[in-house]
Amino acid sequence: MSKGKEHEEEAEENSERWLLTYADMITLLLALFIIMYSMSNVEVKKFQEIAKQFSSAFHAQPAAGPGTGATGDGIGMGDQMGIGDGTGTGEQAQADGGEGSSGGAPLEDPLDEIYNSLSQYVKDNALGDQITLENADSFVRIRIQGVLMFYPDSPRLLESSQSIIKVIAEAIIKIYDRVDHITISGHTATTGENTDQNNAFAWSLSINRADTVRESLVEYGVKEAKLSLEGYGHNVPVSPNSTEAGRAKNRRAEITVYKTSSDSQTQ
Repeated sequence: MSKGKEHEEEAEENSERWLLTYADMITLLLALFIIMYSMSNVEVKKFQEIAKQFSSAFHAQPAAGPGTGATGDGIGMGDQMGIGDGTGTGEQAQADGGEGSSGGAPLEDPLDEIYNSLSQYVKDNALGDQITLENADSFVRIRIQGVLMFYPDSPRLLESSQSIIKVIAEAIIKIYDRVDHITISGHTATTGENTDQNNAFAWSLSINRADTVRESLVEYGVKEAKLSLEGYGHNVPVSPNSTEAGRAKNRRAEITVYKTSSDSQTQ
């Protein structure tokens, strides 16, 4: 082979070698893009699990990162995470925040709450002539006429009164932890001569009726710790005993829910 021909073949081989280098570079770039793409698509749940494990290992508190609120960008790492645009797409992005970033709306005053709830019940069931409610600064009093509650001259509750007691119990349960004390008092009317026997019967009947109401409230779930009983006989009338209508009002049970004035501000 002549030297000229050898030189031509060598020159042609050298001129094509750059293609190999270019192909290698393209291959490496493609591999790099594939790796970066796979890393950008890591599953959110797996990422959250890793974050939880790190948080547990280092006893870290959930970080109030920019992504844990209702707005903001970035990633907040903790037990609950907001990822990406921070719109609360984590498992429980706002679980600890109550009403979003506001921390939750303040609770209604417990006395107002029970008064409003029972007022609506009385109105819906047309019981205004038999159940009256009194809302004062430190207490709410629920006054129920005995004809709606008890058999005549007996502490036994009427079957029809159970639904009323249940509604009252449910209202008390909702505010029980935010009030101080609940008294249940029984009252009678004067129907005969003012003798020791009649007075003794009135005292006994009033306290027994109060205790019957207490037992029913407890059966419906009210805790006993804040309950107390009072029996007044016929000594605290709310209407004259000279008429049957007046005596009907005096035969009554009262449930009074107390909250001290120091706790009167909204919690």
